[in-house]
Amino acid sequence: MKTGLDLIILRLLIEKPKWGYEINMDIRDRFDVYLSAGTLYPLLHLLEERALVEGVWESEKGRGRRIYRITDQGREFLFAGQRALEDLVKKIRAEAKQT
Repeated sequence: MKTGLDLIILRLLIEKPKWGYEINMDIRDRFDVYLSAGTLYPLLHLLEERALVEGVWESEKGRGRRIYRITDQGREFLFAGQRALEDLVKKIRAEAKQT
């Protein structure tokens, strides 16, 4: 995914399983960005289709919530994405030093 939101969500889910609203609040608090439901939930569904996260319905006080957990495949994807970003940052810094 091109925006990096997939890596951010997966990174948040490494900490603990979370439901969509909780993910959105974490993104808002850490990055000062609030995602619309039309942005967040389709991305969560795509991550689930790709087996990077697993969503499970849980009921709390009669209200159902879908709790998302990162999968082993999601961890591998996250770590590969982090390495790719680190390599990109190194290249950008090297280019900046040459100018």
